[in-house]
Amino acid sequence: MGEIIRPLLADRLGWATFIGTPKGHNAFYDIYNEATKKPNWYVKVLRADQTMLLPQSELDDAKATMSDNQYEQEFLCSFEAAILGAYYGQEMRRITDMDRITTVDYDPMFPCHTAWDLGFNDSTAIWWFQVVYGEIRVLDHHSSNGQAIPFYTGLLKQKEDEFGYKYGYHYLPHDARAKTLASGGKSIIEQISTKIDIKHLKIVPNLSLQDGIQASRLALTRAWFDNRCEEGIECLRQYQREWDDDKKVFRDRPKHDWTSHSADAFRYLSIVWKDEDSPILKDNRITGLHVGQTDVSLNELWKQTPKSTFKRI
Repeated sequence: MGEIIRPLLADRLGWATFIGTPKGHNAFYDIYNEATKKPNWYVKVLRADQTMLLPQSELDDAKATMSDNQYEQEFLCSFEAAILGAYYGQEMRRITDMDRITTVDYDPMFPCHTAWDLGFNDSTAIWWFQVVYGEIRVLDHHSSNGQAIPFYTGLLKQKEDEFGYKYGYHYLPHDARAKTLASGGKSIIEQISTKIDIKHLKIVPNLSLQDGIQASRLALTRAWFDNRCEEGIECLRQYQREWDDDKKVFRDRPKHDWTSHSADAFRYLSIVWKDEDSPILKDNRITGLHVGQTDVSLNELWKQTPKSTFKRI
């Protein structure tokens, strides 16, 4: 649009009409979203249940013969309806409906962890997250390509300085142990450990793809996303199965595209998050009385005093 249509309109002081049916957050969604922010654009959503152009009996019949996602997309103009073949369509739609994409504040009582997917020839993706009493709070997301390991370790330091993150563990995929000639015979984990203490690095268990996807579906029922994760959220929405054009069915393996690395990194997050729910607490127990005025009662002191126990054999 920016290279052809817009200059053409300017040449003739013309105007354009964009009409379409939603299909997830694609280019048409971007145009619609931008149009809603501009006062000189006219935007109209024509839902079949509001225009009354179709009789109710026809809508009822369509709803009975279509899936909920198909009906909402085709007749109710829903951009949030799950994309056919999307792994996490229903889960991501529920997250949107429940307003779990919001401002998520970093809680300094809990460590901040990262989950990585490493692309040797293409993108590397990282999620920043905390686990707070069973909630997965996703704080940030980054994806880029063509960058060396020092770029990503520098990014961790940058986030630490900007947001005050106190890191727990950095979770790397199982292939981070592989050594390559291009890196001088060093593995990814060895390269990262030159900047980050190796005690903070962990390898994600090598589960099957299907087990990881199921873990992601369960994790999404507990997840809250900060608005900074917009690109990563879109990856989760659009992560799809491959389509077999000959058999006209979806294959059991994911389509490798721009969504893959962020979706894989979230899969690793989903495998490890249950281990990371311990708060960073200080010992605030009452250790004694001081002479003079005090708010501590003897009963409170007694409750805080360690008790010796005797067990019978």
